[in-house]
Amino acid sequence: MVQAVSDSKQTFITRNGKRQGHIQGMTGTFTAEDISILAKAITVTGNFTQWEILNKGSQLPFEKGQIVTYYPATEYIWALAPESERRKYIKSELNLLRKSWVFKGALTRGLSESVSDVAATTSNRGGYLGEIYFERGFYDNLSFDLGVRYEREVVTYPGASLITVRSLAIADILYYFDYLRDYIKGKFYIGAGMGYGLSNTSTVGLSQSGPASLLPTVKIGLCLPFNSDWEFLTDGAFESLQTSEKQQDGRRQTTTQTNFKFGFGLRRFF
Repeated sequence: MVQAVSDSKQTFITRNGKRQGHIQGMTGTFTAEDISILAKAITVTGNFTQWEILNKGSQLPFEKGQIVTYYPATEYIWALAPESERRKYIKSELNLLRKSWVFKGALTRGLSESVSDVAATTSNRGGYLGEIYFERGFYDNLSFDLGVRYEREVVTYPGASLITVRSLAIADILYYFDYLRDYIKGKFYIGAGMGYGLSNTSTVGLSQSGPASLLPTVKIGLCLPFNSDWEFLTDGAFESLQTSEKQQDGRRQTTTQTNFKFGFGLRRFF
C-alpha cells in the first residue's frame, strides 16, 4: 500500500522495509491496473521504504492509499501482475466485506445500581453470559452484528440472594482498525450497541419479570486470526442495563445498573 506521495510526484513511501529484505539502492517494478513503473529505494528503515521513480521525465501515477504490486525486477512487464494475481494480493491486504458467525462467552461484574422503592444498600452483582450473532461488513472497516444473548446474574444483598436471568436481542456497530502487521497478526476494534429482551428475578417465594433494555454498550477488543476462516476474539465492555419487572402485587420495580463485561470467543467466516 502506498503510504505517502511527494508533492513533486517523484517519490513515494511504502509500508515495508529492512524487515522485508529491502535495502537502499535496490530497484524494482511497481504495477497497478494497466500501469508499470521502475523505482529505486533511496531511504530504507525497519518498516518503511522511500522510492524514487527512475524516469525523471514522468510523474508518479499512484495515489496515497492505493494498492500496488512490487516485483524485484527491472523491466516494464505488464504480465508480471495479471488482474487475477492482483486481486489475490488486494484480498490479502484489505478488509473485505465478509460475513461471519460469532460465538462468545463472558463474565460480568456489577459496578453500580439504582433500584426503585428500595433503600440504598450495598450489593454484589456478577454472572456469566453466552452470545451468538451474525456479523457483516458494510463499508470499509465498519461492520454491524445482530444476535441473541442469554445471561445469568447473581445479586447478593446483606441477608438475601437473588438470581436474575435475561434473554436479549442485541445489535452493534463495529469499527476495525488496520492490522498490526508489524507486531502481531491481529486487529483492534471498538463498538457500540444496544439490546432489548426479557428479565426475570427470583428467590425463595418471589418471582418477578418484565422487559429489559441494554443501552448503551461500549466495547473495545482484539481479534487474532487462526487462518482465513477462523479468528479468536476477546473484548471488554461497559454496559448500562435497565429492567422494569412486575412484582406479585402489581407494582413495577425499575433497576438501573452499570456492568463491566470481559469476554472471549470464536468467529467463523463464510
